[in-house]
Amino acid sequence: MIGFLIKKTFFDAWDNLIGLVVSNLGFLVCVMVGLGSFQVSAKMLPLGILCLIASFGLLSFHIIGLATITDSYSNYQRAGFSGYKKGFRHYWRHGLFLWLMIAVIFCMGFIIIPFYLQMKSIIGLIFGVIAFWLLISLIIAIPYYIPLMVRFSGDKPLKTLKKCYLVSVSNTGTTIFLLFYNILQVALGLVTAGLLFSGTGIMLSAADSFKLLMYKIDYLEEHPETNPKEIPWEDLLYEEKENVGHRTLKGMIFPWKD
Repeated sequence: MIGFLIKKTFFDAWDNLIGLVVSNLGFLVCVMVGLGSFQVSAKMLPLGILCLIASFGLLSFHIIGLATITDSYSNYQRAGFSGYKKGFRHYWRHGLFLWLMIAVIFCMGFIIIPFYLQMKSIIGLIFGVIAFWLLISLIIAIPYYIPLMVRFSGDKPLKTLKKCYLVSVSNTGTTIFLLFYNILQVALGLVTAGLLFSGTGIMLSAADSFKLLMYKIDYLEEHPETNPKEIPWEDLLYEEKENVGHRTLKGMIFPWKD
């Protein structure tokens, strides 16, 4: 399943390369606003904080706007700008909640954990470690937030977050892989000036991961006696593999050799 996931995410991105680049420009704007807020803070701290909070909002609603688009890419379709507008209309409540989650992640990573650690006491160390693992658990679970939001659009934001933890805990192998895969995409995004991989690539890989996991989840619901380690992936992913096609990286670079 992991091997096919890598192939699917790569070709989904390749087939929608222009859309990927355009969407990542939005992430670059959010990052620029966030970095600019630190410069403003040096002169006017309250204004800088407001700019930083605004950048979190821009980021969360850009992600919400892209939710339908990346979901369409995962399903071999193209939603276009109409999909972006649909994201705002349908998921604005989730956007507000995601805004809060981004702020929480930032505060925990850059304010709360450093504060406890600089106390240089046992109590500070204990609370710092607890906060650290809470942060890690949130970072691991949050990639499933957007796919779950799209799949179960009737759920409230908090219920969607709870499902994120359930999916991540019950699929630890895929979740850990997705974590390191996203770290790699961030690194490659830095190399490509944020135009490739980066934010949209991370969203697309999350959409693909969750889509493939749903085959497993649905199968186990229909066959509860099945050992999760004995999932018939070849049968479950047959249609997906046919949709992706029998393409290879070698065939893309040297098509005459196929």
